[in-house]
Amino acid sequence: MALIPTSADAGEAVAELGAARVRYDDARWQASVRPDRINFTPLDTAKPRLDPVELRVLEDAATCSDLARQAFEVGYYETRSLEPKPVSIGGKTGERFDAHTGCRNATPRGVVICVKVAGHAYLLQALNAGCEGRNLFSRIDPLLAIHATTDPSEQSARKGRNAAKMQVTALLQ
Repeated sequence: MALIPTSADAGEAVAELGAARVRYDDARWQASVRPDRINFTPLDTAKPRLDPVELRVLEDAATCSDLARQAFEVGYYETRSLEPKPVSIGGKTGERFDAHTGCRNATPRGVVICVKVAGHAYLLQALNAGCEGRNLFSRIDPLLAIHATTDPSEQSARKGRNAAKMQVTALLQ
């Protein structure tokens, strides 16, 4: 568990959690590293547009569907019809789960991405514990600022649109 500034670009840093490495823009995000999680909090001008993001590591005892359901229990999420969607994160295949809240239509959806690597499950999640959120009415994907792939061509395209603010660069085996 370490927070490592990089010298590649000004304002870029790397946070590590187990086998995961996350590169992020430290002018937009503050990373708080704990033994089982990294909490990313948006800073300054990013605050009104982005919700907090968390990367957790768990023992690989349950299915991704079960882990997502447990994660959604922090709020008022509707989980009866959770459908996994395939996603690539850190070069590994995982599953993405989206859930609407029972609050009102304007509340942002919750998102959990689950990747299993080397006996552990990594959950990248953007969840609200209550019925509030920063992106009311915006329809912005809560994990839009996260690169969920390591495909260099897609990374270049996203950088051109100024969307690459956080990237899971590796989930090592």
